[in-house]
Amino acid sequence: MGNIKLTLQYDGIDFYGFEVQPGKRTIRGELEKALKKVYKRPIKFNAASRTDSGVHALGQVISFKAPVSIPLPKLPIALNSVLPEDIRVIRAEAASKGFNARFDARSKIYEYLIFNGAIMPPHLREAAWHVKPKLDLFAMRKAAKFIVGKHDFSSFCAAGGDDKNFVRTLFKVEIRKQDIAIWDGCKLSVVSCKFKGNGFLYKMVRNMVGTLVEVGLGRLRPAEVKRIMEAKNRRLAGRTAPAHGLCLVRVEY
Repeated sequence: MGNIKLTLQYDGIDFYGFEVQPGKRTIRGELEKALKKVYKRPIKFNAASRTDSGVHALGQVISFKAPVSIPLPKLPIALNSVLPEDIRVIRAEAASKGFNARFDARSKIYEYLIFNGAIMPPHLREAAWHVKPKLDLFAMRKAAKFIVGKHDFSSFCAAGGDDKNFVRTLFKVEIRKQDIAIWDGCKLSVVSCKFKGNGFLYKMVRNMVGTLVEVGLGRLRPAEVKRIMEAKNRRLAGRTAPAHGLCLVRVEY
């Protein structure tokens, strides 16, 4: 038996999140079916992140123990042949004996995209949140400074999660405009909100984005974000940003 690490990408739009839910299409459910087809036996695995319904991934990681009957270079090909097209295995690696994709992760990077303009380009409708009024990015950056560091993030944790400890460390927050190139050299400008932390609570990133957008719209002052966080009260924070703008970019070990 070998310990195997897979890196995955998926379009989360048509999934009810990562974890198995009876009668619903999930990332774990599809992966378990594919692994069983390839290995001819049930395979249980650990995942770095349990992404919410509608959330995408460019660098999700899972690990599992399985027979070494399939050469690692051929494993992505075998799995992709039985996976739906909105999930792809992009890399298979041998992991150390004790490696666990969930518990060995040192940091995770999430990116949230916002299209800030009057008319939403149809190409971005499933990858970015449409916010029409002009956002004050300078104010949003000032507000973001208050959430960087080690804090109790209760105010940004949605009800319904299973978290018991609400302390996390947010290493970095970047808010900037960036261009996305599409056909014929056309570029669409989006607002990118990137978060790097040692872990994230249930809907934490989406709640932080929703609050920062309130700042960008002038409905909250940047310093109020510090007060909201210290209050440890979800009702004081901003709305939950839509899931489809969020992507798990990378997991670092």
